[in-house]
Amino acid sequence: MNPPSSRHRTAALLAGACGLALLTACGSVAPADSVEQQIVAQLGAVTADCPDDLDGTVGSTLTCAATDGDGPFDVTVTVTSLTDGDINFEMERVGGAAAAPTAEPAAEPAVDVVDGAEVAQSVFDQLTATVGTEPDEVACPDLPAEVGATVRCDLTADAETYGVTVTTTSVDGGQVAFDIAVDEAGTS
Repeated sequence: MNPPSSRHRTAALLAGACGLALLTACGSVAPADSVEQQIVAQLGAVTADCPDDLDGTVGSTLTCAATDGDGPFDVTVTVTSLTDGDINFEMERVGGAAAAPTAEPAAEPAVDVVDGAEVAQSVFDQLTATVGTEPDEVACPDLPAEVGATVRCDLTADAETYGVTVTTTSVDGGQVAFDIAVDEAGTS
């Protein structure tokens, strides 16, 4: 039997893992620093800065500033639903540095799949940022770089194994974005 702290950690891990982004509401807002952590974890930003907390009302939006290797860009965060005190939201990258035109277009290698180890690391990082606790292990197969493609990963936390569904949501050049959803029940 798991000690109480282990059960609490597993419950917290699951509560923070459903949907594109999920934060536990404090009052009726998601703290700006929690939203910033999600932007870094999910969009691969190096930095993120939100001017305010995210209002926990469905349809509320917040525009945050972020940077990556290509320079600064904005992120629009929109609340999509509320579930038992959790704020579910979507993030969309807007603007940013455009590629400079060249005399001869550079051919970018096509990305057919995202390596399973990279998918597992992204899932691990997102869950850690969302929940504040690291899972013990995440293992994933390669993810097809095709919108709608789905793979199943295994997440281990506190001697329980949970299934994780990873679904490709967008492919932009070499960038592949995906949602994760952790099964509610695990196996010992």
